[in-house]
Amino acid sequence: MIICSCNVLSDKQLREAAEEMRADPNGKVPTPGAVFRHLGCRPRCGSCFPSVIDIIHEKSSEEQPKSEETPAELKQASNR
Repeated sequence: MIICSCNVLSDKQLREAAEEMRADPNGKVPTPGAVFRHLGCRPRCGSCFPSVIDIIHEKSSEEQPKSEETPAELKQASNR
């Protein structure tokens, strides 16, 4: 699906660029601007940024282990 109509970028392109950036040990944090530069373009109107942010951070949130404990329970455990 086309996410950025100004640069005609798809969700797949954005996701792959973010994954490449995360995989590079010397790479930069995949921010929307960095991902656009990685793809060789620049953001124009910026209306796609909310969707771009969601897409480039989907993978990283899926990779994080899910904890069944709530933040309050984790805090109590660390205070013991």
